[in-house]
Amino acid sequence: MNNIRKDLEYYSKLPYTIILEEWDDGNGPYYVARVAELPHCLIHGDTPEEAIAEIEEVKIDWIKSNLERGFKIPEPITRKHSGQISLRIPPSLHKLLSDRSLIERVSLNQLMTAALASSVGMDIDASKTKATRKPVNV
Repeated sequence: MNNIRKDLEYYSKLPYTIILEEWDDGNGPYYVARVAELPHCLIHGDTPEEAIAEIEEVKIDWIKSNLERGFKIPEPITRKHSGQISLRIPPSLHKLLSDRSLIERVSLNQLMTAALASSVGMDIDASKTKATRKPVNV
């Protein structure tokens, strides 16, 4: 039990990634907070603040439960993002995207950035490079 307490203290202080998402099941929006590195470690709330406030306790319970069962606890993932990716796409899609960028008078890179951003809930003006988050602010 003493080892569990020590491990619990260690893991609970690590900088895990908290992700907040807005969902709607047809009865109005609700918010899900999850710890990205801990499988099935999530909680929902009626407001973003409620979900965020409760995720810390859920994280501690998740870690404690998994330690007691002897399961390995994943540590936070440290990633750096350069802003550059390499992506292989079919030539036909490449042509369509290139044609669309000509029509909209933006670079192919700007067009693709705007399309990708839109798919994850961000607003980007294709003629600019700055992204702004739209769905959830806490």
